[in-house]
Amino acid sequence: MSLDALARLELTPGGAPALEAVPASPGVGQILGPEGRSLLIATSSNLRRWAESNLGVARLRAAAGARRPKTNLAGIATGVAWVETDGPFRQRLAYERLAERHVPATQRRDLKPPAFVRLDPSERFPRVTVHAAGAEGALYGPFRDRRAAEKAKDALQRTFALRPCDFVFEPDPALPLGLGCLYAQVRSCAAPCLARASEAEYRALAARAAAWLAEPARREAATAAVPASVASAHGRALIVDAGKRSVGLYPVRAGSVLDDAALVVPPQQLDAAVARLAWPDTSAPSDWPWLTAWLRGARARASFVSVADAWALAELRAAVRAALPASFAAPAAGGNVSNTGEEA
Repeated sequence: MSLDALARLELTPGGAPALEAVPASPGVGQILGPEGRSLLIATSSNLRRWAESNLGVARLRAAAGARRPKTNLAGIATGVAWVETDGPFRQRLAYERLAERHVPATQRRDLKPPAFVRLDPSERFPRVTVHAAGAEGALYGPFRDRRAAEKAKDALQRTFALRPCDFVFEPDPALPLGLGCLYAQVRSCAAPCLARASEAEYRALAARAAAWLAEPARREAATAAVPASVASAHGRALIVDAGKRSVGLYPVRAGSVLDDAALVVPPQQLDAAVARLAWPDTSAPSDWPWLTAWLRGARARASFVSVADAWALAELRAAVRAALPASFAAPAAGGNVSNTGEEA
């Protein structure tokens, strides 16, 4: 999302700010201080009210027990900048793109690094392990933290009887290591160490588990440990953002939101826009830390569509329609398709 067109209102430090030019609509606001330094960045459902409350214009209630009023920045503020957003994801994306200009991700205490599970069916005896973002190999996720990834690993092992151990062995029906293993005794593991499953059979089992992880459509909705947003960390996804006047389609590749490939269209042009979607290769930094935090919301999870490479256009269109909220209603015809912009 381009932030070059941020609207801006200059203020006179120490004077009473006149904020009528700030729209009373949802968006992302920024209060600027001397030399253009950023004093505050926030999302708001009403930008004018937000600016007034942080610049001492809003009337403060003195009721007993009221929480401490916000800091009045009117004495040092030199300007207010903002961008309007029609859609919850567009608001979060604009906030993140603006915040990353001023606050390094390593200093963001509100963001925690996500975790992923790794499963490579090409290994001799594949097993599921938990890793941080950036690890090599076939990763699946994201999970909000390592604990959530460990729960997913346990669920996957129960479903597919993959081995939980990290031993190196040569299969033998009389292998003492395997005969003494509780998982082998209760048969919750395919036990390739005891040759109960051949190497080829075990790798085929791991391949089915990897496909189950990569394609949410293969999983039952009741699998709480592996939510629908979990898929290949290096694959494609699409965020369907329903606003009041338009629908935003935001391609995601390997955890990076492809701002330049995003489309914002009137609802009646949705099918045509889906046909234009593309997921170009990108070297942009991963957005997984804040995307994972955003995915914690139920509505956000419903808006996140993992896109399989083999999908036909009809399947993609059906998935986009399914991601729209039930209450979403198409307005009257009109408007043009725009890239990374609002309705024309």
